[in-house]
Amino acid sequence: MTELSYQMIDRIQNMALRTWDVIGGDILTVTEEMGDDPILTCEEVVEAVCDADYMRYHGRDKEAYDVWNDLPFKQQIKIVGDAFKSEVYGW
Repeated sequence: MTELSYQMIDRIQNMALRTWDVIGGDILTVTEEMGDDPILTCEEVVEAVCDADYMRYHGRDKEAYDVWNDLPFKQQIKIVGDAFKSEVYGW
């Protein structure tokens, strides 16, 4: 596992949280429009945030994104997952 500074971990986690702030409402709206409850588990949120380079475009920290992108998948998920403290997300 790659050793990262606490500062870099914090930057990656902040990047993930900013990304959720941008895409979360749209994801919950689509979920609701599909007839499901607009509630996602923490794991679903982490998966959505890590998907499709969303953090690259919405995270606003290119250096942190490049570091995160070079990490092994399990470490990426662990770091981002630790940023999301609730069991479920929704409205």
